[in-house]
Amino acid sequence: MQYNYNHIFLENRQISNTSAIRWSCFTAMVIGIAWIFTLFHIISVPALAFQIIAPVSIFILLLPAVVNHLMHLSDILLVGSKGINLLTGLILGCNLTAVFLLSSTLSHYASIIWLLPTLIACQYYSKRITSHIFLGGFVGMILSFYVSIYLGIEDLNLALVHLMPQLLIYCAAYPLFMNITKRTELLMKKQKLSMLAYQAKQTLDHLEELPDTYITDCRIKMRYLAKNGVDVDTALQNMDGNVDKYNDFLLTFVGESHRKEDELFTLMDSDTLLQYGAKVHALRVKSNALGLRNLTDTAFFHEIEAYAGNLEVIQNNWEKLSFEWDEACDVFTDYIQSLGLKDHATDGQGNQITFKKWGEQLHEAFDALETYDPDKARSILNELLQYQIDADITQNLQNIVANIDEVLKA
Repeated sequence: MQYNYNHIFLENRQISNTSAIRWSCFTAMVIGIAWIFTLFHIISVPALAFQIIAPVSIFILLLPAVVNHLMHLSDILLVGSKGINLLTGLILGCNLTAVFLLSSTLSHYASIIWLLPTLIACQYYSKRITSHIFLGGFVGMILSFYVSIYLGIEDLNLALVHLMPQLLIYCAAYPLFMNITKRTELLMKKQKLSMLAYQAKQTLDHLEELPDTYITDCRIKMRYLAKNGVDVDTALQNMDGNVDKYNDFLLTFVGESHRKEDELFTLMDSDTLLQYGAKVHALRVKSNALGLRNLTDTAFFHEIEAYAGNLEVIQNNWEKLSFEWDEACDVFTDYIQSLGLKDHATDGQGNQITFKKWGEQLHEAFDALETYDPDKARSILNELLQYQIDADITQNLQNIVANIDEVLKA
């Protein structure tokens, strides 16, 4: 299953918009109750303009809910990201406008309501949006005092006395707003990382569907190896009868043989005979472990001659070594194909990794996502992407890494 993380972001924004609209409606209800109380002289408001501004503010606060209901701006499938973003701007803009009107009418008596737009922004939206709304509230608070002075609601000297403490208190609340925003963004990231972990788990399950290197009838088919000169019984005995270990070793041997043979050929020079001897020694050890008696003896001969500095002897016998090496690979390849064994993953440099190890590392990345450690998960997945396991799995991992990058950018 592939995840559209932009779609997930829009769903989060949709939920945030719905919650913010509820807050706006609740605020409108409180203002409406206060307005009704002033009409019946239950409470006294110093500015008569409040009688007009209050219903206007209520209408502005309810406007996003009305527009959303009529235009379905929360329907992602219908309006997409533009509708969601438009509704977000409308909600926050209407809140700032309503608060500005009330503050202009009530002056310092309405100072507390300037916290409302920023509180809504930090509770449901990103740090960037919260910062913009906070700045808008700061400018709006100053302008509202100028409007109050212009309307004669506030005396100039008293306005300055009231304005400074309110600005200081408003600015002092900024760290609190940022802390709330940080928690909100963290929850959103955790949600996305949880989905990434689930996607990694699905990839892990898909990997387990690939053919395993342990096939129940491999002991029977190993007789084919014995018929072709491979001392498979001794090799298995040295590996404590572990067929899976033998198959794993065999796959590695076949997978790297062409590269190793080319490397060995380039070292067949008087200046690099010691390196040649070391490489052919490694070949002898591996051949012996797999039961390749002829190749083991030939490799041992080359090793002795290399350390003795007999380049001409080595060159004269290279064809025999190369033939026996290729012949062993052909026999092993037939055996691999008869069992349906999956070859090891190989990166661009020819380095190999077993499926078991690859799966273990993928599981480690999955655990990192579950514990909300995206940096570690991304590092592991980028390393695994160097090995071509399966086209679908590679595509899934690339999507996961891309989505982790999006989460870290958010």
